[in-house]
Amino acid sequence: MSGYRLSLRAPLPVRVDFSGITPTALAALSAGEAARRRVPFGAGTAALGDLFHMAAGEAGTLVVSGDARLDFIGAGLDAGEIRVEGPAGAFAGSGMAGGRLVIAGDAGDGLAAGLVDGHVRVAGSAGALLGCALPGERAGMKGGLVEVAGAVGPRLGARLRGGLVLVGGDAGPGAAEGLVAGTLAVAGRVAAGAGRGMKRGTLLLAHAAEAPATGFVETGPQDFVMLRLLARRVPALAALFGGSVSGRAGRWVGDRLAGGEGEMILLA
Repeated sequence: MSGYRLSLRAPLPVRVDFSGITPTALAALSAGEAARRRVPFGAGTAALGDLFHMAAGEAGTLVVSGDARLDFIGAGLDAGEIRVEGPAGAFAGSGMAGGRLVIAGDAGDGLAAGLVDGHVRVAGSAGALLGCALPGERAGMKGGLVEVAGAVGPRLGARLRGGLVLVGGDAGPGAAEGLVAGTLAVAGRVAAGAGRGMKRGTLLLAHAAEAPATGFVETGPQDFVMLRLLARRVPALAALFGGSVSGRAGRWVGDRLAGGEGEMILLA
């Protein structure tokens, strides 16, 4: 599989939809065909070659200049790697089924929406609705791993149905809203309203949540063998919490007002 490096000719004046521009898709095209591939550009379309300088790159890899107006980077990625040198716009990594997306800057709203599988890593912060449902769908992220080094915006993991999300900074209001399954781990502070409507799944915290949903009941400190096992299997989880996870933690169950049996676990 051939690869490409795409360097922006100039900062984008309007939003661009990068859906479907993946290593797999471009590998099937000649250099000329790839340059002529059109993408939504504001109210119209533009050729990739008019927006980017295009050069050959590492096989199976797509390297892209970052821009906050470049939306849907990595959407539908199924294999290979996309590296973004700078920020990404909205819905980066949405609907991914495999592969790896690495963003050197910040990411916009809807990061990893509807993610099925694969690995998303963000060196900066991310916006609202990380791991949420895609437009027209009820379920959010279903699998895979998402790592965000910085803070994330409101409604982290809304309607999440699987996978693991690691957040190095703070999380905005409404984290784990309607969570059905999966794990959200937050090393920073979690704002008010966490866990509202949560059915199952886990919100793993380094600090007590600020004003969590009222339907949570404290069950006291416990020893969680599964936490130690998970930390061994996913070294990035242990690193998020300082290099190790003891398994000793406080536990709250809810959202009981929604008939939920999810859990908030506060690490000792």
